[in-house]
Amino acid sequence: MYRKPRRNGGSSILNLDSLMDILSCLVGVMLFLVIYTVLELGSTSYQVSIPVPLDRPVESRRVLVVANGGTLRVLDTGRPVRDLVTGLDVVPFEETVTYVRQVNSSPPTDAHFRYELAYDEEIGLLAGRDSAFSIVIEELSGEPGDDLAALVADSDFERILEQYRPGETWFEFGVDGESLDVFRRGRSLAEDRGFATRWGPLALDFPVRFSLNDSTEGPAPRDLPSKPRR
Repeated sequence: MYRKPRRNGGSSILNLDSLMDILSCLVGVMLFLVIYTVLELGSTSYQVSIPVPLDRPVESRRVLVVANGGTLRVLDTGRPVRDLVTGLDVVPFEETVTYVRQVNSSPPTDAHFRYELAYDEEIGLLAGRDSAFSIVIEELSGEPGDDLAALVADSDFERILEQYRPGETWFEFGVDGESLDVFRRGRSLAEDRGFATRWGPLALDFPVRFSLNDSTEGPAPRDLPSKPRR
């Protein structure tokens, strides 16, 4: 008698059980690698270098170089301030205003700026005479400074650099957005002569006024993203 072959209850000819086992093993291995990597990263220490402003070079004086409007100008308030306040200690309180008027009749100047002494009588009465003095800096007309094309041999900037010694002076460049190229060139000239330098963003609107109690070295960049370079 002929017997009909039995079908295997709707099961597929292709058995995927082995493939599922392989995939399960791969997923397990990947999970192990991820967990191992996370644990390793948690125990790894990193060394990150962050530029931190350093103090000025020891026993040397800061001189500001204003790099704005595409030009360089040295703004050294040291000598002008000394000229303005020399003899002030012996001036009686009641003659302070007269002294300020006399000293400003022939104010000191340099290659690019004029300096005057200012006195606020109200502050002098309330907080004391020493707190009431400030220095006012004005630009000299017709003296814009050296642009990039002018920073060649025997430029005004280089002649001014010759007046300083690297062991006694370091230069801080205050730079605006228009003057990055001229700043880099000026910094290179200063460093070639052995001067320490650093720089920071600075925009000055003249006249500039600063208190004698705040700083005898004049205005300065507030944020210094670079350290002194030697």
